[in-house]
Amino acid sequence: MKNPEEQFKPSVLGGQDEVNLHSISAERKEFRKARREVAGTPLETAVKAKLDKKEEETRQQTQGLIERLGGISAVKERLKEDKAIAEKNAKNEWFDQDSIDRELGSVYGQLNKLREDFAVISQFELRKMREARTNPRTARVYTGIQDDILTVKNELKEQEKEIEDADSVMVKAADILEYRRGLFEEGHIAHTPTVERYIKEIGVRMISSKPMFLHGPTGTGKTSLARYASQHFTGERAEMIYCNPQTRESSIWGKTGLDVKDGAPITIDVYGPLARAMKEGRIAIFDEFTALPQEQMVFIKGVLNAKVGDKVNVMGNGVVEIAPGFQMIFTANLKSEKNRERQELPPEIAREFEQNNLEIGYTPKEEAHDIALARLMNPDGSLDMSYEDLNTTIPRFLEAMEEVQIAYTDRANENTARLTGTMDSSGNRPGLKKFVFTQSTIEAIIDGWKTEKTQRGSLSFAEFLDRRLVTALTFKEYPESDRILVAKILAAKGLLRTVEAKDMGLPEAVFAFDAAKRQRGGKEQVEKIIAESRKERHISLRELATLDPFDTRKMAAEKAALEFLDPKEREAHETFGRQEVTEARLRAEFDGFLLDTYKGWNVDANKLSQIKFRVEPINPANIDYAAKKADIDTSKFGEYLVNPDTAGIDWSQVLKEKIKVVDLSAMVGQPLDVVAKHIVDTYGNRYYIPGLEYYKYILEHPDQAPDDLQHGNYHFMFGSLFRGSGGSWSVPCVRWAGSKWRRDGYWLDRGWRGAFRVVLLEK
Repeated sequence: MKNPEEQFKPSVLGGQDEVNLHSISAERKEFRKARREVAGTPLETAVKAKLDKKEEETRQQTQGLIERLGGISAVKERLKEDKAIAEKNAKNEWFDQDSIDRELGSVYGQLNKLREDFAVISQFELRKMREARTNPRTARVYTGIQDDILTVKNELKEQEKEIEDADSVMVKAADILEYRRGLFEEGHIAHTPTVERYIKEIGVRMISSKPMFLHGPTGTGKTSLARYASQHFTGERAEMIYCNPQTRESSIWGKTGLDVKDGAPITIDVYGPLARAMKEGRIAIFDEFTALPQEQMVFIKGVLNAKVGDKVNVMGNGVVEIAPGFQMIFTANLKSEKNRERQELPPEIAREFEQNNLEIGYTPKEEAHDIALARLMNPDGSLDMSYEDLNTTIPRFLEAMEEVQIAYTDRANENTARLTGTMDSSGNRPGLKKFVFTQSTIEAIIDGWKTEKTQRGSLSFAEFLDRRLVTALTFKEYPESDRILVAKILAAKGLLRTVEAKDMGLPEAVFAFDAAKRQRGGKEQVEKIIAESRKERHISLRELATLDPFDTRKMAAEKAALEFLDPKEREAHETFGRQEVTEARLRAEFDGFLLDTYKGWNVDANKLSQIKFRVEPINPANIDYAAKKADIDTSKFGEYLVNPDTAGIDWSQVLKEKIKVVDLSAMVGQPLDVVAKHIVDTYGNRYYIPGLEYYKYILEHPDQAPDDLQHGNYHFMFGSLFRGSGGSWSVPCVRWAGSKWRRDGYWLDRGWRGAFRVVLLEK
């Protein structure tokens, strides 16, 4: 907590004499206003003297500066200058720049200057490319300096890369600070990598000056991006046209009005936003365009292909000539089950956007985490919160938010649907009709948390977050089916542990699934969570920049490290030293191993003497597991399948962190063939599915197995199947028996159990 005297310290924002006259005058007004507000209240005695003192200090400071300036005209001129400085730098009042500079060092300023220079050059480049489309002289100028622009941009990027290599933590801290700065600026946009990509793509599309269509689900920031890009790439604010079913052409184009001149009434033109944009060469943004009735949309077709210099007949305003710089950007939610009240684009309008549309999606959870840190920051870049909340509570909420967004835009993730018990027997997964979490949700929660702390609330952040989630889950504007599904997703991710279903007005059974039961635990576990959440720490900006709950920077560092290897070494690392897979090599590696395995299982010697080993390399995605379960043939004892994607891997080159152990508790009771298909469908795009090769490797190298495998559970490797002496197909699995590995195999018709796990390899 700051010293009370420091809370009222006047700001200085630069200008002559290190004092900004406008800012000091404004703060003096604030002190006087506060004095009036406490008058006659119980606060008057406690704070009036302090407010009087501070108001007097600012009065003397202002008076002293006025006396030094001498003369009312000089004061007015200084006040005008200082007001411009104050308004320009107002956003910096939310930053303790001196403290930030001290912590991050002098290179921080160099990095910011490089980034600013790069942004200015990129803006200039795109602006000239856009102007060159309609001005041949500009085109000749741009062509003449194009190579120089590219050279300077490359030099700036190289310098930034050198700084990043020297101090990656400082660079990450600078990124988060930049996100915070963006949140306070016009547009409220945090310039994360995804947002930067969108802005760049919008800028490239603006080069053609053709109409552009930004679409995507609600809450993705389409309008903010359109406004920011318009200002960023043209230097001019866009004309906004807010669409709704009651919007009329006159409110878009304009109309005639009456005025008085020399005592007589005259008719004047009152331009609407579209006519103004045409006349002044600015961007016109049609916000929520699909909220217009179709007959209202069609009227715009006449200007979709209009060019600079064209003359457009504006109803009520005569003829307007389109000035250079005019362009139209449309934002909208497309008509869908989620947006039934929206209108479909007429075919003739849709065709115009076919090659100039951009879908805007939700913020990835990794970037949402950094934005949350930026929102939580103190002015000096530090943060006050428990490690438990920074590393667990907030990341879990962001994971849940991502799952909610997936369910809102389509259907629940298949794994999530199984985990929450919301998938029916036909494999159908539910979706959300109206309920979705967005960046606005995070902003509201964090603003609420700051208020809670200011008021010295007794809740831990974990409790506070649960209560804010309850507020959302009790909002009956959302269908009960939506609220139940969202509650299940949150519970599966380890949230809502400090509240009960009755607090949300939901059925008691909402948490009656295995994943929720494991996460919720008992009373002692909840008390432990609350206790850890209350262990608030003061975390510096640099320490904050090292947080990486989703291993994003770790994976990026691993990828970057490969760039310094020669091609052969890189290929070996990227493919885990993968060798060519041939039948001969597979037979040489696994026939003897399987024979020893069967002997260890006390298979009848007569059967072993008749074994006929045959191997088939086949990707798990191409295996019909249900058919394999029904295929029982003792004469084919010795057949086995291997996954060619993993069979050639040199497992000694695989980091233990790449091995993932997955708990499929929602599958308990399902036969292994159903589990196998689920694994392929759910994880096949992101993971390799190991088989006999990894089974053999960890049996022979027990010290190389990740800790996650050494917990007494049964770990299955669905990348392979082998046919046992009884003629049935089995899945290899291993279990740590306390001092050594036990090799096992389970038939495909066996049911999945709570102690069963799946082993996967991260791609």
